[in-house]
Amino acid sequence: MRPGVPHAPDRPACRRARATQIIGYGSIYYAFPILAPAVALDFGVGEPLLFGLLSAGLLLGGIAAPSLGGLIDRIGAGRVMTAGSLVMALLLALLAAAPNIYVFGGLTLLIELFSFAVLYDAAFAMLAQKRPGDTRKAITRLTLIAGFASTIFWPLSGALLETFGWRGTQLIFAALQILCAALHLWLSAAPVTDVQPHRGASADPRHAALPVMSQAIALRAFRLLALGFALTGMAVSAITVHLVEILRSLEIGEAAYLAAMVMGPSQVAVRVMDATVWRDRHPLFVAILSAAGITTAIALLLLPGLVPLLAQPLAFVFAAILGAGAGLSSIVRGAVPVALFGASGLGLRLGRLAAIRNLLGASAPFLFAWAAARSMSGAVGAALAVSLAGLAALLLLHRTLRQAGIVPPIRSGSVQATGTG
Repeated sequence: MRPGVPHAPDRPACRRARATQIIGYGSIYYAFPILAPAVALDFGVGEPLLFGLLSAGLLLGGIAAPSLGGLIDRIGAGRVMTAGSLVMALLLALLAAAPNIYVFGGLTLLIELFSFAVLYDAAFAMLAQKRPGDTRKAITRLTLIAGFASTIFWPLSGALLETFGWRGTQLIFAALQILCAALHLWLSAAPVTDVQPHRGASADPRHAALPVMSQAIALRAFRLLALGFALTGMAVSAITVHLVEILRSLEIGEAAYLAAMVMGPSQVAVRVMDATVWRDRHPLFVAILSAAGITTAIALLLLPGLVPLLAQPLAFVFAAILGAGAGLSSIVRGAVPVALFGASGLGLRLGRLAAIRNLLGASAPFLFAWAAARSMSGAVGAALAVSLAGLAALLLLHRTLRQAGIVPPIRSGSVQATGTG
C-alpha cells in the first residue's frame, strides 16, 4: 500500500456515509413538501399548518443541537448516528399510523428535534473523528454525492405516494432508516484513517502543527463565524423556499421552472471545483466565496425591474450563482470549524452553530412571505441586506485572523490549519 493512500475500508466508509445522508435528507426534508398535500387532505387541515409544524420542529432541533453535539464528542459520532437512525425509523413508523393531526404534529416535532443526530453536522463530526488528517477532502466528497438527495427523493416520493399513499411511503422511509442505522453502526466500528503525505513529498501545510489561537481571538472568531453562517443561511432559506414564486414574479413564464432547475447542477459543479481548483485554499476563503456568491445572486434579482428585457437570462444566471453559493455553504459549515478550531470538541461546536443557524433559518421563509405580500422587491432587498451582513461578518472574521497571523491573505488563500490554545 502506497503512503498517503487510504487503506481499503476507507472508501466503502465514505460511500456508506453518502448513502445515509441521501436517505436522511431525502426522507426527513425533501419528501415533506411532496407528501404534505396528501397528509393535509387526510386530516382535513391546510398545508400551511404542516409547514408551520416543520418550522417549529426546526426551532426545536436548533435548541437540541448543542446537547446532541456534546454527546457526539463524548461517545462518538458513529454511535450517536446509529441511535439517531433507529429513533428516526421508530418515529417515521409511528407517523405512518398517526390517527390525527395532533399525533402527526407531535411526531413531526420529534423528528426535527433529533434530526441533528443523523444529518450533515453529525456526519462532519464523524469524518473529523475518522479522518483527522483529511477531513476537508472527505467533507467535500460527502456533500458532492449527497447533493443528489433532492434529485432522487422528489420523484421517488411522488412515485411512492401514487403507489402506496403517504402512510405506506413513510413506512418505506422507516425501513430505509433501519438500513442507515446498520450503516452507521458499521461506520462507528471503522478504524481511524489519518492520511499522510507521500514519502519524499514536500511538507503539506494541511498536516502542519496547529498554531495556538488565544481564547479571546477564538471566542471572537466563533461569534463572527456563527453570525456569518446564520445570516447567509437565513438569506438562502428565505430565497430557496420561495424560489419558484420569486422567479415567476419576473414574468418569464415557464422559464421560471427551467431556471429553478439550474440550482441542482450548479451545486454539484461548484463542489467539484472545491475538490479540485480550490482544494488547497483555506476553507474560510471558500466560505467568503460562498457568501459573496449568495449576495451577488440575490442582487441580480433586483435588476430585471430596471432592465425588463434581461429578466429571463438574469433568472438563469441568478439560479446558477445561488446554487453555487448554497453548494459551497454545505461544505464550509463543517470544514471551516475544523480548520479554525481543530477536531476536538467539534460536535458541540457544530451543535452551537446549528442552533444559531436554525433559529434564524426557521423564521426566514415566514418573514420573506410576509414582506413579499407587501412588495416582492422589498422582500428581495431585505434578503440582500441580510446576506450582505453575513458576508461582512465573514470578511471581518478573516481580517481578525489575518491580523493575528492565523490565516493567509484572501489572495493566496493556501490551507493553514489552526487551533485554539
